Amino acid sequence: MQLQLELFPENTFSGSAGPVTVSLSRRASNRRERLALRNRALVARKYYWEEIMRRRTDDVTVILAENEFFVDERTIQNALMEYADFYTELCRKHVTAKQLQRMFPSFRF
Repeated sequence: MQLQLELFPENTFSGSAGPVTVSLSRRASNRRERLALRNRALVARKYYWEEIMRRRTDDVTVILAENEFFVDERTIQNALMEYADFYTELCRKHVTAKQLQRMFPSFRF
């Protein structure tokens, strides 16, 4: 039995382990929600690079700005200020890469 994509019923999707279900529903309905989700993911990636991979802060800023999110460094700093509590919580709980992967499945931690 093949599962089909919801928006494009004529396109089937099957992986090496069999059929794959892909949810195409949106998590964010407007620009503000999308920016909030992006900033939360950006802060999680910053935590990953600094605390798990043990990279220097200035190197992490370049990685995030130039290779992952393609935003200005100021945008990264604004996101970190906005989600400082989230970053502190990640540090306090010593969240692992596996836990981050479950929180943000579209990224590879």
